Amino acid sequence: MTQDTDRIERDVEAAVADDASGISERVRQITLKVLSQGQLDSAALREVMGAVVKGAQKGIKRPDEASGTALREAVKGLDQALASAAEATQLAVREAASRSSEFSKQSIRKTMDELGSVESMFIDTLGDAARESTGHVRDTLHGLAEHARNSGTAVGARVRDAVSQLSQAFAGAAHEQMQAGAETLRHQAALMAGIAAGMLRGIAERLQPPAGTAKEEDPKDSQD
Repeated sequence: MTQDTDRIERDVEAAVADDASGISERVRQITLKVLSQGQLDSAALREVMGAVVKGAQKGIKRPDEASGTALREAVKGLDQALASAAEATQLAVREAASRSSEFSKQSIRKTMDELGSVESMFIDTLGDAARESTGHVRDTLHGLAEHARNSGTAVGARVRDAVSQLSQAFAGAAHEQMQAGAETLRHQAALMAGIAAGMLRGIAERLQPPAGTAKEEDPKDSQD
């Protein structure tokens, strides 16, 4: 699935350039919305990660400490959204495993392998962005990549838990099905990615802030 990366960059840029409070939440919601549309697979994740980080860089007006904080908050929001995407993929794999007539073990294993690589993809995205940047932004992104590599991430923790649980379930699954051809595997991968996106939509809805918390919903404001 090809993402509208320009639109993602613009949305994230606006989210970062806006009020400093709530940047991570705004970026998380933007990322969840995009990833829950269409198919949730490694290609979509890679495109969205890159677009979110680029948008965050564009949203920084001045290379100072405040901008560094904004960039860190944006990356935090991306990390949290990716953790939700990992949860959605885990649920999709469980769903696929229960539909043995539609999914081969090959396609399930491939999705699990891709799930296991999400954290490294995230860290690589930060590292690549750092190398293409200069000054304070470069230092901030480099620091974020190093911290993620050394101390871990929200998505990494979620992925490790998911892969562990799925591996145990996978080991006790039914007998190996016949080897699927390349075209069948592509079809199954697309179907699995669609299921994962649907799961993520449900997760995103569950994580939405409660209605009625926005200032503009104060009835007094509408009676002036």
